[in-house]
Amino acid sequence: MSNLNLNTYNDRSVLKWYDTITGLTSIEKKVFEQHASALENVLDIGIGRGRTTAYLLNKCTSYTGIDYSKGFVELVSQKYPATDIRQMDARDLGAFENSSFDLVNFSFNGIDYVDLEGRKKILAEIYRILKPGGIFFFSTHNKNHATFNKPAWINPTNSLWTNIKTFVKLLPWLPTHFRQQKNEHIQKEYAIINDSAHNYGLLTFYTSPAFLKEQLNENGFSDTVLYSENGELGDWIFATTRKLLP
Repeated sequence: MSNLNLNTYNDRSVLKWYDTITGLTSIEKKVFEQHASALENVLDIGIGRGRTTAYLLNKCTSYTGIDYSKGFVELVSQKYPATDIRQMDARDLGAFENSSFDLVNFSFNGIDYVDLEGRKKILAEIYRILKPGGIFFFSTHNKNHATFNKPAWINPTNSLWTNIKTFVKLLPWLPTHFRQQKNEHIQKEYAIINDSAHNYGLLTFYTSPAFLKEQLNENGFSDTVLYSENGELGDWIFATTRKLLP
């Protein structure tokens, strides 16, 4: 799973695609504004092409950005040469001391591209490096959403013409999808599936809201808040959680 995902995130076409993603989501903007006092020492995980870097650099006192894709790290380092940008795997944050950061951000569902054991390691590492009372903000795929594991071209929120174009676009990549299905793992509360992102180039972790809260509790986090739009959790779950004060 990790090799497939990392290869996809180092692919030149994928690196270029991320140039089209700029700015913050409305929930990200809301959360960063709500927790402005925590924007002191910030660790930004899964920086991609620097979408969140551009915002956080102007808001926090000390900024560190990491990504496990060499391609992303090189590109963001060139764009922000005086900034602390490192190639690093979130499952091993040993370069950082305990209780180093006031806020850790892991955006764009980056936590979803490892398996269950990898996810546990990430949560444990983030808990370790957060200061007591520190905030962890991230997003993750929602297994309970109506679109979970449905073909991308059967989307009731899109027009018929959009769905037809989606099918035509993905048709050449369906053999890849069929090969990757043997690596899928679907349980009641979570799943790892080969969805259509980047032409079926990823294995993606989906979680139910209940399982997400359970994982966070098991790792010592508290005060978890799940953010919704229009009163319902979307296909992405945005969450903040906090390291307990001693």
